[in-house]
Amino acid sequence: MAIIKRRFNEPMDGQITYEAIKNGDIKAFELLFREFYPSMCVVAMRFVADQDAAEDIAQEAFIKLWEKRTAYEDIPSLKTFLYVSVKNLCFNHIRNKKDTIDYTSPEAQNKEAVFKDYLIEEEAYRIIEDAVNALPPQSQKIVKMHLDGKQNKEIAETLNISVNSVKTLKYNALSSLKLSLKDYFYLLILLLAEK
Repeated sequence: MAIIKRRFNEPMDGQITYEAIKNGDIKAFELLFREFYPSMCVVAMRFVADQDAAEDIAQEAFIKLWEKRTAYEDIPSLKTFLYVSVKNLCFNHIRNKKDTIDYTSPEAQNKEAVFKDYLIEEEAYRIIEDAVNALPPQSQKIVKMHLDGKQNKEIAETLNISVNSVKTLKYNALSSLKLSLKDYFYLLILLLAEK
């Protein structure tokens, strides 16, 4: 599962508010970019099926947010704002590639439904990523290595611990994730079953 390998990175510290972005806090904007840019690229890529265009669209969504940061009174959810921007930019990209696009056509409506499915999937990965990143460091490493397809023996050798320690830490990590993920735990189980 390539998305999982790509997705697991360092967690973002604290919540970035629109107020910080609006006030020109470049550090907050950089953190926001690092946290959400990969997700925006994945969603755009699935929608436009062109890696370069997807990256351009994701960047443009962030540029639009920065350039128009003072135009809005408030943006309650920066994540939602960015997803909607990416969706609209994807539609613009598709429209510009064709002479015309009928937004009421079954094709356009299907693309809208597919886009929503991709958003839900990407958000589910983000929730799983955040839960895994909240685990203690050793458990976090074990779960990430397992998601990358490594077996207990290989994990034990890499981390220089016993196979029994790997099993115990993995069991405890999964118990913890079951509590923190609640309704999303089944997705993690599906991902682990693919390995």
